[in-house]
Amino acid sequence: MLSKQKLVSIEEAIDGILKELPSVNNAVELEKLKLKWGKKFDLQDVIRSSDLLSRINASKEYSPEDKIKFKKLLKTNPVRENSGVSVVAIMAMPAFCPHGTCVYCPGGPGTNSPQSYTGFEPAARRAAQNGFDACKQVRSRLKQFEDTGHTPEKCEVIIMGGTFNSFPRDYQYTFVKSMYEGFNGVKFDDLDQAKLYNETAEHRIIGLTFETRPTCASQQEINDLLEFGCTRLEFGVQVLDDKIYMKAKRGHTLQDVVDATWNAKRAFLKVCYHMMPGLFTTPEQDIGYFKTLFSDERFQPDMIKIYPTLVLPGTGLYDLWKRGLYKPYDAEQASEVISEAMRYIPEYCRVMRVDRDIPTTLIADGVKKSNLRELVLEKMKKKNISSREIRGREVGIAENLKRAAKPGKIELVRREYQASKAKEVFLSFEDVDNDLIIGFCRLRAPSESFRPELTETTSGLRELHVYGRQDKIGGLSTMTQHKSYGKQLMQEAERISKEDWDCDKMSVISGIGVREYYKKIGYYLDGVYMSKDL
Repeated sequence: MLSKQKLVSIEEAIDGILKELPSVNNAVELEKLKLKWGKKFDLQDVIRSSDLLSRINASKEYSPEDKIKFKKLLKTNPVRENSGVSVVAIMAMPAFCPHGTCVYCPGGPGTNSPQSYTGFEPAARRAAQNGFDACKQVRSRLKQFEDTGHTPEKCEVIIMGGTFNSFPRDYQYTFVKSMYEGFNGVKFDDLDQAKLYNETAEHRIIGLTFETRPTCASQQEINDLLEFGCTRLEFGVQVLDDKIYMKAKRGHTLQDVVDATWNAKRAFLKVCYHMMPGLFTTPEQDIGYFKTLFSDERFQPDMIKIYPTLVLPGTGLYDLWKRGLYKPYDAEQASEVISEAMRYIPEYCRVMRVDRDIPTTLIADGVKKSNLRELVLEKMKKKNISSREIRGREVGIAENLKRAAKPGKIELVRREYQASKAKEVFLSFEDVDNDLIIGFCRLRAPSESFRPELTETTSGLRELHVYGRQDKIGGLSTMTQHKSYGKQLMQEAERISKEDWDCDKMSVISGIGVREYYKKIGYYLDGVYMSKDL
């Protein structure tokens, strides 16, 4: 704990830095200034930019223009906003999954962490610190964004850990309402009021994701999640083998994965799979799973998270490892498998994560390097494997790496594929020469549905996303998010629906905080969707 004198010294150093900040023009000058004042007060650690931003945000001395300038200069980790949104992860209280515990799974009641998490991940720490209160977790995360110079106005939320929709319905309802109240800054009597307020709130939820199991995606369960504002489901799939599911005590079958995927997609939800290379498999098996994912129309996930199997103390897998009955991939083996798997991941899929956000000190065996994605990219480069997945071609991330799209070279590209008993069209604006993707939408043709809003002549827009740094809602910008790419994608999706498929309505699975946008371009609230008659 810092002494009183040390705290005073830090505050005086911050005062000195802020007085000279208006004359600073770049990051190099900023670091020199922080070092200068740190040395003056004999501070071993450099003053953090977040401490400076926190003082600036709380002060009335600075004009709005000065605050914008200082935030741009002091912003930390700008890659967080490169995809156009701020991600807010929250966790429900620890509880057992309905089937029991998977062999590799940490956490759960008695550990102060939800199942499948160690309690030391940033989101898990924040959840525990806030007593797993949804509202407090949200407020804490929003403040963290603001203190580091970010503008969390367009927020994508993920409710993580365990199996949320296996909780009692009352708990689910209360937790989700509390989450909305965290973004709204206002409490409400019921969930519908909270959702309505968020449509025009300062911090809008543009997407809501639930982590769940393939056995918890029945028609009724999906209907319930849609009422909460769900736009994406993430399924723990891990492998594509019933024998391994039994050995790992997963409590589901491959057919459950197929059915869950179909139910989600025909409700126009986005689907993400969690895959786990090395779970009682060989490299050849794992590579084969990835090939099957994108060649078999029963699967075709929109996104994947790749988590090589880790041996963690307190799990059944740890006991097998101690007895010499199991050995996970190390970083070299995992990066080799994943680099080969990347050959089969198509343009419409986004690899959202590679490796878990778990401190290496907690890993008994497995990948103990935190830069696994970099290792994968290095191997791909050596083997001349081209990355076709979305994240590797996003214009926002590319801009951060000094690769910019050329406006005159941007084209509309149409790709079609069959997935879960219906045709899918992936429309994207791309700089084909520089292999960059500016924005895209996922359009699904009419298919058998269990939702009353969706008829046999209703197409579905499952996702609309334009990349680039996050811009202020309603503000003017030179970034990609406000160059009308989104509107053009919508118009082409409507044209395909009407002219190619003879649809008379297109429905959008919209985040609550995006409804205002769709209203402005002619859409109306239609149950849980935003729809337009064609």
